[in-house]
Amino acid sequence: MLYWKLLDSSEQYAHILQWKKDIYPADEDWKFYIDNNEMYVLCDHNDLIGAFVLTRSQSQDYRKIDWEIDAKDDEVSVVHLLVVDPDYQGMGIATAILDEIIRIAKTMGKKAVRLDAIITNKPAQKIYEKYGFIRRGQAQEYYESTGFTEFIFYEYILCY
Repeated sequence: MLYWKLLDSSEQYAHILQWKKDIYPADEDWKFYIDNNEMYVLCDHNDLIGAFVLTRSQSQDYRKIDWEIDAKDDEVSVVHLLVVDPDYQGMGIATAILDEIIRIAKTMGKKAVRLDAIITNKPAQKIYEKYGFIRRGQAQEYYESTGFTEFIFYEYILCY
């Protein structure tokens, strides 16, 4: 699986991402996202080189952030589990994925795209900020895979 390939490719990634095999993401996470048509993959011929989840609304956890744009939960999309195969990193794949995320969200008529990055994931933060996502806040969240951990929240405005 692409996610485990990334974790296994470097101890640094395992520390940065803090994903835990069979805890998060787990099989039931994939099934939920696939069943809801929110899981997307990027292939190069027969090779899976990237993936992401784009939900049609934000969770309650996102309400505590001071967002630039006032939007109801179902007026935004949220990015989760964005990954690029380590063999394809540095080739602009993450930017191409973000381009597609923005295109899909616009097609759905969303006002903004939002996401969070664990505080240790500096490479992702750099990519998001370079792309134009604006850092909107920081909050501690509890997840089984990380315990209580700080996350940085980002927003990309599509319309006012």
